[in-house]
Amino acid sequence: MRVFFDYQAFEMQRIGGVSRSYAELVSHLCNEGADCIVGIKESDNVYLREKRIAQGVKPLYYRHEKLFEGRRLFKGQRVLTRKALGLWNITDDCLHFNKDYCVKLLKRQRFDVFEPTFFDSYFLPYLKEKPFVTTVHDMIPELMPSQYGADCQIVQKRRLCPLAAHIHVPSTRTKEDLVNILNILPERITVIPHGRPEYADDDCLKHPLFDFPYILYVGERNGYKNYSSFIEECSKIIQRFPEMHIVCTGKDFNNNERRRLADLDMGANVVHRFVDEAALRNLYHYAVAFVFPSAYEGFGFPIIEAFVNDCPVMLNNASCFPEVAGDAALYFDINEPGDLYERFAAFYLSGTDLRERMIQKGRAQAEQYSWGKSAKMLKRIYDSLL
Repeated sequence: MRVFFDYQAFEMQRIGGVSRSYAELVSHLCNEGADCIVGIKESDNVYLREKRIAQGVKPLYYRHEKLFEGRRLFKGQRVLTRKALGLWNITDDCLHFNKDYCVKLLKRQRFDVFEPTFFDSYFLPYLKEKPFVTTVHDMIPELMPSQYGADCQIVQKRRLCPLAAHIHVPSTRTKEDLVNILNILPERITVIPHGRPEYADDDCLKHPLFDFPYILYVGERNGYKNYSSFIEECSKIIQRFPEMHIVCTGKDFNNNERRRLADLDMGANVVHRFVDEAALRNLYHYAVAFVFPSAYEGFGFPIIEAFVNDCPVMLNNASCFPEVAGDAALYFDINEPGDLYERFAAFYLSGTDLRERMIQKGRAQAEQYSWGKSAKMLKRIYDSLL
């Protein structure tokens, strides 16, 4: 069986959950005997390199950067060069090089099943009689349209899902939302949870990056992530436990965020850190707890990352979190003022016994998730379509 995955997620993300999940699935599908093609020629995606699932991939936009022989001579050089070459398109910021390559492969028809890695429907005229399977990672844009505006993902998802031969989703909650919002028949949707990360060694865990106790916050800090409510609760925690810090990953704080921290008199206790995989593992491992206050996620991969790295987990009691974490996490209601503060304080004061029980439960919970198992489930879907 030959499965053709397209370029979309790998062009759109350098790092991120969507492209990471596809890279893991492609890698493990190959172990299941599937012949996988990834239609990508230019990409900065890190998982393509790590998993070695596409050969000869060059850095994104390398062709016009060759004008400067790979050197950065001034700030904004990439944007200016692309504009000068007439390559800038405000509505579609790409060169269509990868899309054209995928269209070429689609026309050849040397595959059995096609899987688009996002929701651009460009491929429909070229499929002929070949089936396509798609993934819906979450329904956040549909559930929270005020935070997404005129998102083309909503329109394209609504177009593609009824046409797909089958759909897979990472959680039962996402399946229920897909059924309720787009009226997709439940039997056309299969829940395939994400797998746990697999690490080569634990050398990065030998020494902590910080010498103070801290709560770990990972990822974006926009609306539905509930970062604002989280930081409000953390200000109460720091008032009671002045030694406690908050460590945030992801993009750096903007001026509004810094002013907010100053207003709460907690700027000295909040640290930002850009991290690679090794540093993130270290942050999980030595954190007092990883706290995830988000209102909605399709799966919540950081939960499994925390479990694997022996980090106690505290979750907003919402979305798919109870489904994914079971009784291995402590839960709070981010919409109830003081609830996160009180539950964290009780956990922090309880001592090492509760912490160790949570770590052991987290390890056991993580063992339920395997990319190999996920790939087997996906392979069965593909086989059923032939």
